[in-house]
Amino acid sequence: MWLRTAAALGLGALVFATPAAADSGPASALRAEAGAFDVTLPTGDTVHVAGGGTTVTPAPGRAPAFSVRHSGGDLYVVPDDRLGDDPERYNVTALHERRPAAPKPKAKASGDLVTVRVKSIARDGRPGPGTVGFLNVKDASLGNAHRPLPGDPEAPCTDERWNDSNCIRLAPGTYSVLGVVKTMPSWAPSTDAGKPLNYSLVGHPEIEITGDTEIVLDARKAREVTVRTPEHATAPGPGAVSHLMWTRGTANGPAVDEGVYLGDGSMLEERVFLQPTERVRTGTFEAYTRWRLEAPAITMRAGSRVLHPQYYPAAYFSDTSDQFPRLDGSARMPVGDGDRPGADLRGRLALVQRRDGVPVAEQVERAAKAGARMVAVYNDTPGVNDDPGDYGRLLKVPTIRLSHEEGRALLRERATVAAKGIADSPYQYDLVFPEQGRISKNLDYVARTSGLARIDSAYHGGGAMTAARYSKRPWEDFALAYAYPVTGTPRTRVEYVSADPDTRWSAMAITPEQPYNNAFPGPETPHVVLSETKWSSYRAGQREAHSWNKGPLTGGISAQSPIVRAGDLIRLRVGLADAARNFADVYSSSFPNGFTTDFRVYRDGELIAQTAHKANGTLATTPEDAEYRVEFDFANGAPWARSSTQARTSWTFRSARTADLTVLPLLQVGYDAALDTRNRTRSRTLRLTVAHQDGSSAPLRRLSLQTSFDDGATWTDVPLRNGVAGLHGTGMVSLRVKAEDGRGNTITQETIRAYELH
Repeated sequence: MWLRTAAALGLGALVFATPAAADSGPASALRAEAGAFDVTLPTGDTVHVAGGGTTVTPAPGRAPAFSVRHSGGDLYVVPDDRLGDDPERYNVTALHERRPAAPKPKAKASGDLVTVRVKSIARDGRPGPGTVGFLNVKDASLGNAHRPLPGDPEAPCTDERWNDSNCIRLAPGTYSVLGVVKTMPSWAPSTDAGKPLNYSLVGHPEIEITGDTEIVLDARKAREVTVRTPEHATAPGPGAVSHLMWTRGTANGPAVDEGVYLGDGSMLEERVFLQPTERVRTGTFEAYTRWRLEAPAITMRAGSRVLHPQYYPAAYFSDTSDQFPRLDGSARMPVGDGDRPGADLRGRLALVQRRDGVPVAEQVERAAKAGARMVAVYNDTPGVNDDPGDYGRLLKVPTIRLSHEEGRALLRERATVAAKGIADSPYQYDLVFPEQGRISKNLDYVARTSGLARIDSAYHGGGAMTAARYSKRPWEDFALAYAYPVTGTPRTRVEYVSADPDTRWSAMAITPEQPYNNAFPGPETPHVVLSETKWSSYRAGQREAHSWNKGPLTGGISAQSPIVRAGDLIRLRVGLADAARNFADVYSSSFPNGFTTDFRVYRDGELIAQTAHKANGTLATTPEDAEYRVEFDFANGAPWARSSTQARTSWTFRSARTADLTVLPLLQVGYDAALDTRNRTRSRTLRLTVAHQDGSSAPLRRLSLQTSFDDGATWTDVPLRNGVAGLHGTGMVSLRVKAEDGRGNTITQETIRAYELH
């Protein structure tokens, strides 16, 4: 799949995980902020664009990769199984704006053009499916023209930016001719639109075209990208390779950014290949791959034979991580023939052969009833295959897939298998490996922790969460990432990221875990989608700590989108913030037992805007100096909500017409309690800090604290000394803070069940 922007996703599905709540609607006198929208592609896949982030959610039963490019100001998101379609059908910008496809450029006189035919060869020597792009690196005069591979040899050869032929008419010149070629499994047709084994970036970032010619994109010339992590055992499990991206800048025109975004289930092998190139002389060029590596989820050995098991993509058989059985720990299991009628499989690894028309879930259920501890499904033809045969059925026991060759060998030997599973990896690597100016011959990367940054992440709460980390290179306008469950929560995890001043990172976490399917729908429930409010680059050896969903979760302002005024327009955005200042937009749910919010704006005591929808928009106001009061009430009625169940925040400030964009001096309260990952503490110490969102330093005139241990029925004043309080009581503590600065700006913030004292 391809994309870019600050974003996220999920198991086998690209998901930014917007809360399960009502769509944001217009507020009275509050115009919805522009730029956020959803587009449904012709395939049923949904593209969500918002706040510099782009996410894609595949339609049910689909797990394609997505080819993405940013060209001519438009965003294209093309499912990899539709590469032969006209890309204009997948022009997300045009679909959102409801404008017709761009007109095809008029053909030039034939004497001015030459014919270029393209041939693609996969890694196994057969023709390979994919796409190829043509860019004039002098001035981008042709734009970003594309052809599908292998293309239709009978279609006319034109100079159009797209048609389905295998050739293109070009003016002589210097071009970038780069494409992605997929290698299909041996049992599938070579140019099938199904799931490939792997992807290869091949071609020429700079090539002179002076006459009629044929260009061969040969994936056999590409070299495999490999990653070693000497300090920790890692394995490229499903979804390990997420990005295969590149940019080609021209001498006198715009750059074109392209890529493939690969999620869990996008390919059968976690392998990508790049063709080494010469250094470009005109314009700029960069290609990179991105990797997410964890402790091996499953390893197996039969005697001296090392096996290569892989779990099926979890989205085939579950909605959430707790529904997908995995081995956690070590086990020794005799191999049993799961296809033999009446076989006693008690405590065994049941070996079954996949068959067309027989769902994997059905085979697993049969083996589980016979007592199997685990099931291994091996392909019925040479190579590997993860076709589940059917979707929407839960697995009864941990199930892995093996190649045909491994399965047949195990069946012959009837050996005992030693297996080890790690359900909750204690570490994770997020790595970006750029190749600048050219693609080198050495694509074997070594990621030592001394050359990386370390982030000690703590995931607070009472159950599994979903998390994603976004990366952005200097030439990328947007970022995209898949989100994956963080299981075993509440928990801590060591996260290593590439340390490079030109690679910026941001992250998000969703509580509770966001379902990555809707095959097993349960009661509707809301989700809090917390995002870091900054992008950061890191130094080698840098070490930081970051928490998610640490209490209290209360009314807050996004540091990336502060409340500002320009002329007579005030841009407003409020939601929830946790103790680490991660921010979440929240709004009233459209179902019972969800979120209830109320957002209000007053000018000199008069209500001028109110909404129960997303509190994110622009307010047209009067030029005169006036006192404004912004109020935000939040209540969480979900069964999973144990802490921070209600929050009420009121800000007051004065404002008049401004000549320039001005950040307004709203106050924000910071809370520092020594909480464990269940948002509990034995410490009675609470530290409060008060700051201005505009960074100004007007001194505090007043700061007070009250506590309640009966969910706000009664309140007790608590003395503060330099912002530090000693609390008395046990149970769920509620907090009420009031602050005022020397200029009269105030904040009153009340949080019910902020955290637990015990």
